[in-house]
Amino acid sequence: MNWITDLLIQGASEIKPYNGQLAVAFVATLLVIYGDAINRTVRVFVKPYPFVLRITAFVLLCTLGYGTATVWGSSQVKQLLVQIPDMYLPLVVLAAFVVLGILAERYHKS
Repeated sequence: MNWITDLLIQGASEIKPYNGQLAVAFVATLLVIYGDAINRTVRVFVKPYPFVLRITAFVLLCTLGYGTATVWGSSQVKQLLVQIPDMYLPLVVLAAFVVLGILAERYHKS
């Protein structure tokens, strides 16, 4: 059983330098999965307004909204990843990717 712990700790040492990139990957994947629903919702709200205001709303959504969500969300996820004990980090990262895959498959199926 000790070899499993050693393997997980070794995996964590390989993963840790990439915590920032992993955090961006998690947040970006969530935005890709749910971005069309967000866009649809905004489209419903801005539909009665003139063209210039609709375009402005979508430019702000895409630049400030998604940009801020990516930067702030990635920072928060990275802080969570840093707090995970080494023995569990590889398992958490693997589980997160599996959950994101399931979310993507289920969301786009409906």
